[in-house]
Amino acid sequence: MENLDLFSTAELLNNVFKPKTPITTEQLEWQYHKNPAGSACIGYLLEANRQISNYALIPKIFKNHLGNEITLGVGVDLAVSPDSRGKGLFRKTIENSYKAGIKGNLDGILGVANSQSSPRMTEAMGWRKLPSLDFRLLKVSRSGAFLHTSQHKNDYKSCTVDGLRDLETFAPSSSFSPLWNAELLNWRLSRPGVDYYTHSHESAFLITTKISIRGIKIAVLLKAFPVDPNKTPLSITPFVSGVAKYHKTPFVVHWGKNPHFKINGLKIPRKFQPSPLDLVVHFFHEENNFELNEFELLDFDAF
Repeated sequence: MENLDLFSTAELLNNVFKPKTPITTEQLEWQYHKNPAGSACIGYLLEANRQISNYALIPKIFKNHLGNEITLGVGVDLAVSPDSRGKGLFRKTIENSYKAGIKGNLDGILGVANSQSSPRMTEAMGWRKLPSLDFRLLKVSRSGAFLHTSQHKNDYKSCTVDGLRDLETFAPSSSFSPLWNAELLNWRLSRPGVDYYTHSHESAFLITTKISIRGIKIAVLLKAFPVDPNKTPLSITPFVSGVAKYHKTPFVVHWGKNPHFKINGLKIPRKFQPSPLDLVVHFFHEENNFELNEFELLDFDAF
């Protein structure tokens, strides 16, 4: 990646997004430098040695049942300094990210945008919008599966997910799924500032976190892996019920799609979602009929 001053990048992002908890250089170092799939490819602009825009592409490998692989940059941290807006820098920053992505051997970009930003990407930049994914309040039953649960506070050192993703056993599909292995999962769960919970069962391996909205505790299902993809789809309800019991809340939510599980629950209409998410894709060299077979919250930087 470019030798950017992460202090300058953090300053820009905090100035633009004004998060409740400031973005730190430690977080950027983790996301931009430590990813086993490769360092971030960044489009940016400088003015008087000060960074005034940023768009980072985080390499992510996708694979289908035929073994075909595509490496996309998941677009994050798109920001233009408030003092520099109205000068065409949004487009210029994204165009610079194209150059950085091509130099970094990426095939294209997968953007996760809110419903206000995605039209700008599709109409102004010519990207393609992928089908919307569901956000659900999951069904919980009184009797849940017994799960072995561990909490991980930024010091996750090992996990037992080897063999969970034998992609050759998946049902034939030209669609792509994110590639996960122990190394990638170790990195993902070491994100600074976030607590994760892993829930193990003889049939499934789940990853969650928890949030609180107006004093209401909510468990968030970030990712679910089947132990044996040949014995799917599985009902998610018994596992979710075990998660709910552990987190001591009846509210468990999930966003995305996962063909290995029957995702039962109340679909939340987009108009009631606080910030509906869209997926948009752009390929650098030739148009690709890329579609996602699977994608969940752990597959990008939502938590």
